[in-house]
Amino acid sequence: MRASLNQFHTALLFLISATTFAFTQGPSAGERTHQLVARIDGQASYLSASYADGDERFPYIPLRELAEILDARYYFSQKTRKGIFYLGQNQLVVTAMNPFILINERVIQMPIPVRYEKESGLLVPVPFFIDHLARLYPGSLTVAADVRNSELAYREDSAPSPAETEMIAEPADTLKAEKQQVEVLSLSIEQKTNGTLIKIKTSAPVDASHINSRITRGWFYVDVYGATIDTLSVGISNESRFIREIVPVHLPQMAQLSFRLAGKLKQRKVFTDSRNNLILVSLTTEEKVSADVLKSLEEERKKWLIDTIVIDPGHGGRDPGAIGPTGVYEKDVTLDIARHLKRLIERNSDMRVVMTREEDRFIPLQARTHLANQEQGKLFISIHANSNKNPAVHGLTTYFLGQAKTEEALEVARRENAVINYEQDRSAYEEFNAENFILLSMAQNSYQQESEELAALVQQETTKKTGSKNRGVKQAGYYVLIGASMPNILVETAFISNRREEKLLKSYKFQKNIAEGIFNSLMLFKKKYERGI
Repeated sequence: MRASLNQFHTALLFLISATTFAFTQGPSAGERTHQLVARIDGQASYLSASYADGDERFPYIPLRELAEILDARYYFSQKTRKGIFYLGQNQLVVTAMNPFILINERVIQMPIPVRYEKESGLLVPVPFFIDHLARLYPGSLTVAADVRNSELAYREDSAPSPAETEMIAEPADTLKAEKQQVEVLSLSIEQKTNGTLIKIKTSAPVDASHINSRITRGWFYVDVYGATIDTLSVGISNESRFIREIVPVHLPQMAQLSFRLAGKLKQRKVFTDSRNNLILVSLTTEEKVSADVLKSLEEERKKWLIDTIVIDPGHGGRDPGAIGPTGVYEKDVTLDIARHLKRLIERNSDMRVVMTREEDRFIPLQARTHLANQEQGKLFISIHANSNKNPAVHGLTTYFLGQAKTEEALEVARRENAVINYEQDRSAYEEFNAENFILLSMAQNSYQQESEELAALVQQETTKKTGSKNRGVKQAGYYVLIGASMPNILVETAFISNRREEKLLKSYKFQKNIAEGIFNSLMLFKKKYERGI
C-alpha cells in the first residue's frame, strides 16, 4: 500500500499560519471564520477555518475541502450526517457532534467533537484529526514543516489505469445501507459559452452524497459510488474543446469517469436531476457569464419545474360513465372532485391548473391528452369512479399506463375505454390492438417510473385522508393516458357500484378529502423531483 501511494505523493506539508488569517463573519453567533494555508509539495492551498464558542485554540476545517486538496475520496450522508474519508486503503468514519473516529474498524476518541454546518458540511478539529491522519499517510504529513522537493512520477498526458488508481475499502454501514445498483449508461459533453456541461445518464436516480469530484494534474474525475459502468458499450459524445480525452473505469465499488482537460478550470459544480436520472457537471472556464446566458440557463431550468397540473374529470356530456345503484353519475362526482382539487392547488401553491373540462360536456379521449401537451402540462391526473358487478367490492385504486397484469385491471380498463363508443370518429383507436399498445406504452416509458411513483404517493396520501380500503397501485391500458407527454395517472376514487361508497362520492366531505389526498401527494412529488433541478 505504501509503495503504491508513493507513486502519487512523496511529501506533504500541512502548514497552519496564525498570522495571515482573513477575518470574516462566522456562520452563527459565537463563531469566527479564518483562512488556513496548507502546503502540498510546495504549493499553497487555502482552507476555511472556524472557531466555536470563542475558543481559538482549536480551528475546525471542512472535511470536504481537506479531501479535495489531498485528492482523497470523501462521501457524506446528509441523512445521518456521517462522512467517510478514504486515504489509500484506509477508511476514516466521522459523525457530527461526536468525538469518536472510526479508523479501519478501530475506535479513536478525540478531545473535542466533530462539528456540522449546513453550508460547509462536517468540520474536523485540526490538531487532533490531522494527528491521526498523519499516522496513515505514507509520506510526510507534519504541522509547520516545509517539504518542497517532490519525486513525483507522473505523466501529464495519460490517465491513471485501474491498477494505478487507489482502491477503496468496503464502506461503512451508513452508506452501504443507502447503496443502490445503478449503471452509468452514457456520457455527453456540450460546449457552452462560459465552459462545458457534462451529462451523465444513469439507469436510476443517484443520491448527491454518492458523487465525488476532484481535479488532479490536468485530469478531472467524477466518482459515482455504488454504480457500475460497461466501459466497452457506454455511449460517449464529446462536443467540447475543453475535454481532450475521456476514460471510463469500472472499480469494485464505483464507476470512475476521468476527463483530461485542455486548460485550467476556474469552477466546477455538480447537480443531480433525479427526474431524468442525470448527473450534471458544470465546468466553468470563463469568469464572466453574460446576462443573456444566465437568462437562458434560468429559462431552461424553469422548463423542468412542475408548474402546470392537468386535471381530467372522467367522462362528461353524453357519456355518463358508471351509474350507481341510486342513479348517481360518475361524470358528476369526478367533476366535483376535480373542482375541489383545482381550488386547493390554486390557493396553496404557485402551480397553474388546466382542466380538460369545467362543465358537463363530452370531450374525446385524444382531445384530453392533446390539450395537456398543448398547455405544457407537467403532470396529468385523470379522476374516475370505479364499478364492479359485485356490489360488495370497495376501495381506492390508482393506475399508471402499462399492460394490465390482473383480470380486474383489464376489466376496469375495458370499461373506461368504452367511452370511445360515444365518439363520432373512432378510427384513431383502430391501432390500439394488443401489439400496438405495447409499442405505444414503450414510447412513453420515459415517464413510467415517475408515473408509478406518483401513483404510489396518491394511494398513500388519499387512503390516509379518506380511510378507504387501499387496493394498491396497478397498471392497465387506459386510452386516455396514451399520448400524454408527462407523468400521468388515473385515480379510481371509489366504487360507485357499492351503495355505501356511492353515498360517499356524493358527499362534500368525501370529495374534499379525496382532493386533499391527491393534492398532498402532488406536493410531495413536486418537492422530491424539483430537489435536483
